[in-house]
Amino acid sequence: MDKERKRVVFVEAGSAFVDVLFSFLTLPLGSIARLVNKQSGLGSLDNLYESVVQLDAEHLQTEACKEMLLHPWSVAARQCGNLKIKYIYELYPVLFYICREYNCLIQSTIYYSCTSKVPCGSCGNLMDHKVDWPKKTLDEGGIFVNDTVDFIMTDDLRVMQSSFAKGLSILKELQIKDASILEERVVDFGTKDALDLLKRSLVSKNALTEFCFPDACVEASGYSSSSNKDEIVAGEAEAKVENEIILELFLNKRNNEVLCAEVGEDFLNFLFSFLTFPLGSALGFLSDNNISPLGGCIHNLYSSAKSMSSDCFKSEICRDMLLTPKLYIFYEYKKQILKLKEDSLKVVIVSGKITGKTFTEQNPKSAKGKEDNDGAFVTSSKRFMISDNLRVSPMSLISHMCNEIDIPISELVRKEVSMDKTKAISLLHALLVSKKVLTDVFFPKPIRRRRNRENVDDVALF
Repeated sequence: MDKERKRVVFVEAGSAFVDVLFSFLTLPLGSIARLVNKQSGLGSLDNLYESVVQLDAEHLQTEACKEMLLHPWSVAARQCGNLKIKYIYELYPVLFYICREYNCLIQSTIYYSCTSKVPCGSCGNLMDHKVDWPKKTLDEGGIFVNDTVDFIMTDDLRVMQSSFAKGLSILKELQIKDASILEERVVDFGTKDALDLLKRSLVSKNALTEFCFPDACVEASGYSSSSNKDEIVAGEAEAKVENEIILELFLNKRNNEVLCAEVGEDFLNFLFSFLTFPLGSALGFLSDNNISPLGGCIHNLYSSAKSMSSDCFKSEICRDMLLTPKLYIFYEYKKQILKLKEDSLKVVIVSGKITGKTFTEQNPKSAKGKEDNDGAFVTSSKRFMISDNLRVSPMSLISHMCNEIDIPISELVRKEVSMDKTKAISLLHALLVSKKVLTDVFFPKPIRRRRNRENVDDVALF
């Protein structure tokens, strides 16, 4: 640390700590909102999550759909259950649910679910009998990265293989010329600390300094991360997609700001499905489309995993779990414009009293004898209202007329817009950075490109 300015210069750590950091990328967005008690600081994500909390289950395809959105599982669940620090232990429970009916238990195939309130595929009764989840035995050598590699990381969470040259490079970036101002400290790191660092990584560019010195006044770090993009490129030509969604916006014609939108189940499923997206996949969509990163430094973790040598990882599969994580089985919404795919169905081997059986995971979205309707979460003929900051509620004409419209009726304009892939990616970004999501997606203010680096940068207007 720089003892004069009370800031972290860089951190030296082994694979166990780096695995915890990289595991942040495997978390679904809904799980992040829940883990930090709806105080993520990510745009309007917390509002969207709270809307699901308040939504009556009658609007959902099954009662279990609500739990899938509020407690989404990760494809890396069993790997992360072996982390040295169990900061997300409730995400990876040591049990699953099966039917307690005798006639179901004697079958050669037994249905199970990681989600509660799911009907049995055989008898239709709720599966509420808890069974210990088989512990996954991993090979030696870390969870995601090799335990033979030492790492260093900067204040803004750039992770790299340790070397003396890289340490010197960081000192030069921070314009530290005298080593006498440096001081070494050893910091203990536990469960609460992991949650604290997760939260800080979402909103701060000095995550490690703020973690180590929460009461200190932090100066700008001076880092120039290569992962930062210059601007959002909006309005680029994009071919229409098969599952294009139409929605009605109501806006103030004086400033082109959206008051609310009236939508059906197709848009609501599209929007709610973002809660199941792993953070790594969300950052990947933004990175692949040259969209500016989030306000914090979490994107540097993603860029580090992308640029780091393959020798640092246990395998390319482990790296892919961070950079392109899939949805957990049965979480895919088939009409989601961004087409994030789900993981494949796996066989579970259970030890104990019920051995010699084949365990098949039951689709939580599908009631017995019914189709799952393209993986939809919401199946309601009712219309819904969505505010600019993504608060969702079933439409009540009286309530919205009295409480939502605070401008003269003559200033209110209705506009029909469509959601294609370009807009879908913009909405994902706005969800994570903006309190005026619909306005920023459909009526963005002009954004000018940065000029030559030697000149003064243009200011991006939002």
